[in-house]
Amino acid sequence: MALGDYFKGPAHKANAARLEAELQAHRQQSQAVLQAQQQQSQADMQALQSKYDELAAKARDVGLLNLLAVQEQIRAEESRLASVQAQVAATQTALEAALSQLQVVHQQILGAEDTVQLESFALYEPKYQFTNSIDYKNRLEKIREDQKRTARGLSAEVDAWDNNAVQFTKAEWKKLRKDALKLALRSFNSESEYCVDNVKFSNLEKMEERIRRSFETCNNLLKTVNAWWKDIVLERKLQELYLAHEYQMKRQEEKEAARQAREDQREQEKLEKEIREARAKIEKERRHFTSALQKLQLRLGATNDQQERGELQTRIDELSSQNSKLDEEERLLDYREQNARAGYVYVISNIGAFGEGIFKIGMTRRLEPMDRVDELGDASVPFRFDVHALVFSDNAPALEAKLHSHFAAGRLNKVNGRKEFFRADLKQIESVIRANYDAVVEVIHAAPAEQYRESLRLAMPVESIQTSERIALADSSRHTVPSA
Repeated sequence: MALGDYFKGPAHKANAARLEAELQAHRQQSQAVLQAQQQQSQADMQALQSKYDELAAKARDVGLLNLLAVQEQIRAEESRLASVQAQVAATQTALEAALSQLQVVHQQILGAEDTVQLESFALYEPKYQFTNSIDYKNRLEKIREDQKRTARGLSAEVDAWDNNAVQFTKAEWKKLRKDALKLALRSFNSESEYCVDNVKFSNLEKMEERIRRSFETCNNLLKTVNAWWKDIVLERKLQELYLAHEYQMKRQEEKEAARQAREDQREQEKLEKEIREARAKIEKERRHFTSALQKLQLRLGATNDQQERGELQTRIDELSSQNSKLDEEERLLDYREQNARAGYVYVISNIGAFGEGIFKIGMTRRLEPMDRVDELGDASVPFRFDVHALVFSDNAPALEAKLHSHFAAGRLNKVNGRKEFFRADLKQIESVIRANYDAVVEVIHAAPAEQYRESLRLAMPVESIQTSERIALADSSRHTVPSA
């Protein structure tokens, strides 16, 4: 250090103290200014906060949104608008494609409508133009052979396909099993639906066996993919089969019951018509008898000839007797009209249609029971019915039911009880009637069957007829007494 500097040390020290004092003064002044500025800033901040709160309150009052929120919402809406515009453009493209396809389909529909309209008028447009049924049959056989050949070809292709590189993931294997189950189920359902739709009382066991075989076959085919059906599938399908069978039987019973109800209604209407006609006839005859009696009474009072008076009195007695018979007929009509169970039980046969020993046992409430018998022998049977017994009973349904119950074992139709044909002995029928009916009953044992027997005779060979005629002529010649 230089000596001059040593002697300047106190001056430097004083200068340093002065600078220190000035620095301290400036620091205090700066702190004061800074504190004042901070206080001013806080005051400004408080003022701004108050103003902001006031503006926010006003914004809330008038429903205005924050500017940032509005801008954010505008950007979101613009994004949505762009998405919607893209969807509209895609939809427009799809619409144009759909309209183009619709035009094509419309042309096809117009052509199909023409075909359907023609077919609705039974104007089917043939797909093949063969001239005879033999050609159609041959073409059918060829098509079926082609189908068999195609099936054999597909089977051969499957057998020849050997690709050991095929690998299935668990998901692919699960899908394969599900598809195999669906395919087998469709086949089983198709076979079962055919059985259900065509089941009858005569083929129930056959259809049941067919469903069981189809179930077993499908289960054997599913074994290759380690899948099978439970027996509940078969049980439910068999339940459907039984239910369909019983449903058809019940429908048939309901049809028969409805038919019987209609038949009973027709019988009742015919009975009422017969009663009305009988009453009109009685009333007409009564007016005739009353008029005739009045005239005879006048003539009887005007004549003095005893012989003529005797003849007139005899005539008056006859007309009075006939008028009394009309009263009896009218009382019988009242009884038949009031007693719904009164009627005739008939026993009839038709040898030409049903053979020997077959009888129809039924009842009718008709006033003329032969009208009902004639109706039964209409065009539905080749020959007329022969009547063996007509029994009038106050309770015809009860007598008919007893006969049906007694000969139930010989009933021909054991399913439909409304078919009243029985295989029985006429003597037994007669004994049952007499055991349940007090009045005298006339039973004709031999059936005339005239049309049937005459038809048999006409069906004989001509030679037999001629031989019979010659024998009959020879017999008549031998018994002829020669003239003197």
